Amino acid sequence: MRIISLNGNGIRACVKKGMVRWWESTDADLLLFQEVRYDDFDAIDNLFSGYWTGLFSALKKGYSGILAVAKKPPINFTVGMGDIKWDDEARVMLIEYPGVVIVNAYFPSGALNNKRQTYKLEFLKAFRVYLDDLSKQHSNIIIAADWNICHREIDIHDPKRLSGKPGFTKEERNWLDNLEKEGWKDAFRIFNTDPENFTWWSYRSRSRERNIGWRIDGFWLSPSASKGAKHCRHLYEFKLSDHCPVLLEWELPITFT
Repeated sequence: MRIISLNGNGIRACVKKGMVRWWESTDADLLLFQEVRYDDFDAIDNLFSGYWTGLFSALKKGYSGILAVAKKPPINFTVGMGDIKWDDEARVMLIEYPGVVIVNAYFPSGALNNKRQTYKLEFLKAFRVYLDDLSKQHSNIIIAADWNICHREIDIHDPKRLSGKPGFTKEERNWLDNLEKEGWKDAFRIFNTDPENFTWWSYRSRSRERNIGWRIDGFWLSPSASKGAKHCRHLYEFKLSDHCPVLLEWELPITFT
């Protein structure tokens, strides 16, 4: 299974940059798109004609939202975490295939000394409860997300200066530490431990050309699912937004009993 995760910073802008043709050229099975900022279900179906689509739009027009595009329809598809506090912003969906469940998530960005940072930290707690409940039912869980969190110092271009900034606070990093302690794995770091591998760059000051970025996008895998990881890489060559796509190649782990 080949899965691509991408924060497209608005699907209409991505379409103008050739996203549909790009998606078809990747030979991926599943595209998980964050920050759709669009609510026309019929237009999405027409845009990806011949593919299964699942759209979750925010209550506020032109804001947030997530999308899944697949070659094969899932056996189950649900949206939300069951609380309008989070679901009005359309941040989580669940796609289930035989033997694996895939979560597409768009984490809040937060803001320093602002109610949005409080909202983000509360979202992390709620998402962890959601994840724990999901883990009671499924062993193979893949999370594809714009996490809006850099985990390690090697995941951000200037860790000393940016320490404590939203996306690189102690609370957010500890949240990922706790996932890791319980056996979850950052898929990219299974295969690549080098610094300066980023997935988001500001549009300002030629940040992308200078590689002044943050690694805030990608996949985390449950302990069982991590055994099925075959490869994970950043698709730097495709410049569809201020984020780059991330590709995960995964196969269902085989258990001998």
